[in-house]
Amino acid sequence: MDTKNNLTIFHIHRKDGTSLFLHPFSDSQFLITLNNSYTIKGLYGNEPRVESLTMFRNDLYRLIESAVKSWMNDIRFIPRFIISSAAFLLIYLVASFVIRDPIPLIDELVLSFAGGIAVYIIMSRKDQNSEKSAKKRLDLRLLMDKIVFEEDEFVKEVEEILHYHESIDNISIINSLAESNDNSFINSKPDDIKQLISYLDKYFSGRNYRKKIENLNNQEKDKLSKWAKDNKIDLSLFAMYKKLLKRIPK
Repeated sequence: MDTKNNLTIFHIHRKDGTSLFLHPFSDSQFLITLNNSYTIKGLYGNEPRVESLTMFRNDLYRLIESAVKSWMNDIRFIPRFIISSAAFLLIYLVASFVIRDPIPLIDELVLSFAGGIAVYIIMSRKDQNSEKSAKKRLDLRLLMDKIVFEEDEFVKEVEEILHYHESIDNISIINSLAESNDNSFINSKPDDIKQLISYLDKYFSGRNYRKKIENLNNQEKDKLSKWAKDNKIDLSLFAMYKKLLKRIPK
């Protein structure tokens, strides 16, 4: 099977006991394209609590609901627009003959706009409850229900490095970012590293972070320190992310 259709969800156990799930499903446009050709697995280091997995599955269901709603809105927009526009014109023409008032157009336009909007809303609700929408929703849920989490040595290493950075102060973390020698992630697999990095790229709002840490000068250190102080960046997770980036073949 094409490795592009192999997706991995990572459960990261934080030092304070909280769970962090990293996955690609926040992208609704990508989520809606999933089908049975995809194989999805979950990896963890420290075993997640049952309630954490339950909450995560519920989060996936909410993402599916949102993705299906957006998908139906997109594919049915033009038909809804045409029909609601036709309703607007029909109501306007009928009202023009029925309503006789000293100020023409006002009442007719109000009724026509109200009618067109009502038709659009009714059609939208009907589309969301359609068989096509229900099938897509069910297919995606069944796909998510097949996900099985298993223990993984690479994720254990990720958690150990994360826990270490969570146990030291921000200044020590920032200084460690400039270190060039790194023998971390001896159990890593290229595909797992690439996927985890891609999730963290989005978590940290894009690849501009990579540029900052490749040349970590004093100005960049000050910026990172301020972000951490203002809780604008998860510095411990960022340090682990930086170590992952060093494992990418140049």
